[in-house]
Amino acid sequence: MKKLSRVFCLLLAALCLFSVVCGKAGRTALAAQEDAGASVAAETPSFDTEPASLAEWPSGPALQAEAGILMDARTGTVLFGQNADEKLYPASITKLMTALLVLENCSLSEVVTFSHDAVFSIEADSSHISVTDGEQLTVEQCMYALLIKSANEVANGLAEHVAGSMDAFAEMMNARAAQLGCTNTHFVNAHGLHDENHYTTCHDMALIMKELIRNDTFIQISSADRYTIDPTNKNPEARYLVQSHKMLAESEYTYEGAVAGKTGYTPEAGNTLVTYAVRGNTELIAVSMKSNWKHYEDTIAMFDFGFSNFTAYNMADEGHTTINKDDFLSSSQGVFDTTAASLELSDDSWAILPNSISPENLESTLILNTSSGSNVVANITYSYQNAPLGYGTLLLIDNGKKHFDFKEHETAEESVSPVGMEKPSSNGTLFINIWLVAIIAAAILFLILLVVFIRKRKRRRKSIIRVRNARKEIRRRRKRLRGRAKYRDDHLDF
Repeated sequence: MKKLSRVFCLLLAALCLFSVVCGKAGRTALAAQEDAGASVAAETPSFDTEPASLAEWPSGPALQAEAGILMDARTGTVLFGQNADEKLYPASITKLMTALLVLENCSLSEVVTFSHDAVFSIEADSSHISVTDGEQLTVEQCMYALLIKSANEVANGLAEHVAGSMDAFAEMMNARAAQLGCTNTHFVNAHGLHDENHYTTCHDMALIMKELIRNDTFIQISSADRYTIDPTNKNPEARYLVQSHKMLAESEYTYEGAVAGKTGYTPEAGNTLVTYAVRGNTELIAVSMKSNWKHYEDTIAMFDFGFSNFTAYNMADEGHTTINKDDFLSSSQGVFDTTAASLELSDDSWAILPNSISPENLESTLILNTSSGSNVVANITYSYQNAPLGYGTLLLIDNGKKHFDFKEHETAEESVSPVGMEKPSSNGTLFINIWLVAIIAAAILFLILLVVFIRKRKRRRKSIIRVRNARKEIRRRRKRLRGRAKYRDDHLDF
């Protein structure tokens, strides 16, 4: 029994040691990050350096417009800005926010029925496609009219369809703008016709466009050269729409890589323009506001500056990350060499850098994710001299069930370092199948308890047999004593 107790205590000690090793492995992961050039922050760090203030940052173009901005479309890094936070009238680039809300809240097959107010509350000489009261168009037809023809009555009809009224839709626009990080924007209508309380900034419009280009339907509609609206319940003739953004269509301003965008103009706002362009791995957004018919020239100048002086890097690609993924959860002494999970950088981990700065010069700061129900382990900020230049995500990936490979393990054991330490596996990851260990431990514990129970039962049976035998012996002795007593009595009577 004492030997069995010792064995049981040793098993419990082994399980406790295993728990300590697992905890140490987690701490080793964080230490490996720091050794690889990454720091772990308990709370969101403050990056107080503007990228444009870096000595290595190239000088941008001189714009003819009042304001402009060039933003990296993935990370939101501002590559160039001129009065980018000045409040200005947006005109029809307002319709980008309208398009965003429609695409987020409607299907393209839904039918929009136009009210009298939607049709006749706009200025008669403003952009329109001559929709009439009670006419019905699908959301898809409306989206083409909104983005290609910039039809103002269509913007009103979509607003009523989504929110029930134009005023309620304006409230939705402002709430969504705040969610996107817009700090100097206030919308009062869905079309952008002039109102003193309807304003935004180049930076805020770039943030709206950054969110919108993630929608493939928007890209498809905004980039179309032309579109035909078939006859409707109120109009027996087809309507033919032609792309009005000259950088997207065949014109003197056609730009290689231009994908989508929106134009705008009112006398108060001047020319406004938002454009999204892609070359290679680099995706840029340019915004021009309060221009005097030089919005295309300014946008082209900003794009030329961006594509010539900056390079986008996918930090998940081999050789472009300052965090060695192979160091996460690494250890020279693993319990098992396979697992169903691993840590990986997400494919959308990007940084935008001037050509004079290498990805190897970046610092990586990780913010651990404490929320449940997500495979996001940490959010990463890539910075240079305290200026944020990119962002990424560290994910816990389930790779499916794997089994322990004894052959591979034996091969790994044969490769020993000069100091006699076992080399880590090829990817340097500590692979521990915790569920398998738990099952084995439970099985061992069950066997121990079963053995203890059987032994106790045997002892009890032996004890019962001894008691029974003792009782039989007592009865036999009593019987012999009674026989002797009777014998004496018989002889005495004689």
